[in-house]
Amino acid sequence: MAETHLTARTADGAGLSVYITGDGDPLLLIPGLGAGRSAFTPILADLAKAHRVITFDPRGIGESEGSGNTRLTAMALDVVGVLDAAEIAAAAVFGASMGGLVAQHVVVDHPSRVADLILAATSPGGDAGVDPRPEDQAALMGKGARTPEDAYRIACTVLYSQQFQRAHPEFIEAQIRERALHPVRPRVFSAQYKAMWEPDGSFARLASVAVPTLVMHGTDDVVIPFENARILARQIPGSQLRPFEGSGHLFFHERPAETARVVTEHLRRAGSGAGQSSSAAESSSPPRESSAAGS
Repeated sequence: MAETHLTARTADGAGLSVYITGDGDPLLLIPGLGAGRSAFTPILADLAKAHRVITFDPRGIGESEGSGNTRLTAMALDVVGVLDAAEIAAAAVFGASMGGLVAQHVVVDHPSRVADLILAATSPGGDAGVDPRPEDQAALMGKGARTPEDAYRIACTVLYSQQFQRAHPEFIEAQIRERALHPVRPRVFSAQYKAMWEPDGSFARLASVAVPTLVMHGTDDVVIPFENARILARQIPGSQLRPFEGSGHLFFHERPAETARVVTEHLRRAGSGAGQSSSAAESSSPPRESSAAGS
C-alpha cells in the first residue's frame, strides 16, 4: 500500500514526522501517552483500505523533534499543524487514550478542522472522569522498573485484558520489544503525563460539539475505567457508545479487525470527508450503546 512521508512544522518550529497511507476521505490518528504512530500498526492496514490515514509521532516521540508539550491545548495545535502539512482542511479525528483528550481539544478549540470525532479508550478532561485504582495507575507508570523494557512489561499487565494476556503472550512480547528498541525519553513522558492532569475546561464545551461522534471503549479497561466512556457519550450530543466487551485498554490491539470495521462503518454512515466542516456535519441520533460482536 502506498505510503507518503512528510514533515509538519509546529508553531514553534519543531518537525513532526507524518505518514499518509491509503486513499479516500482523511482520517487522522492521535496516539496516547508515550506512544507514537506505531501504536496504530494493528489497525492501520484495514483502515487504509477505505481511508487516507494520517499518522504521526508527537513531538519528542519516535522520529519527531522537540520536547514534550505540557498542555493539551498545545498538543491540539500540533495536530492542526499536521493537518496543515497534509493540506487537509478537515478530517475525521481518532484519538486513543491521552490522544482522545487531545482530540477533544481539537474539536472544541479548532472545530472547523474536525469532520468526525472518534474517541477510543479515553476520559473527559479535568475532574469530570473516573480515576483508575492506585495500583493500576502505578503499573501503568512502570513503578519499580529498572529499565524501559521492564517498565513497559509492567504496564502491559494493565494495558491488556487478563484474557488477552493469557491467549496472546507472543503479541505482548513483540510490543515490549518494540518499546525497548524505541524508548520514550523520561522528560517527554513526564511532560505528557503532567498535561493530562492540568486544570481543564474542555469537558463543558463538549456539549456544543456538532459533528458525528463515536465513543469506543473496552469494558475491562482498568487504565481508564469504562464509566468514562459513558460520561463522554452523555456529554456529546448525538454520540454513539460502542463497548468492546471483555477487552482492555488497548482494545484496538486485542480486536483490530473489528475496531477498523466499526470505525469504517461509522464514518460511512456519518459521511465524513475532507470537504465536510464541523458546522456542516450534524448528528441527530440519540446516545445509545450497542454490544460488541466477536471478531
